[in-house]
Amino acid sequence: MKLDVAIAGAIGLLMGAGIYYLASSASAQIPTLVAHPIGIVVIGLILVAFAGAEIPIMVFGLKKIAASTTPRPFLLGTHAIYVTFASVYAAIFVLLTGQIGWGMILAAGLVVRFGTGALFK
Repeated sequence: MKLDVAIAGAIGLLMGAGIYYLASSASAQIPTLVAHPIGIVVIGLILVAFAGAEIPIMVFGLKKIAASTTPRPFLLGTHAIYVTFASVYAAIFVLLTGQIGWGMILAAGLVVRFGTGALFK
């Protein structure tokens, strides 16, 4: 992985951690909207499906951007946002269900997305 891609990914990790921290802090202050275990599982599975389906699509797009004449800052910014966006799914889950522990598993997608930065140059 190139250094600039790693730095952009690290910035995405930090932004994602901040978003998840804010969501988990806020979830302690607001009532949960979904408390039934089946509802929690369904919401979790839907968000995991979206987050998982997005990875190959974004890696394909980032590879195309890296291979084109698009300016490098555009690639780096897109990679940072792509890494950060895993925390959005986790934040939605936590705010709806109040399940911070399970939300951390969704937020672990940040690390997976950071690692995909090695797939493009």
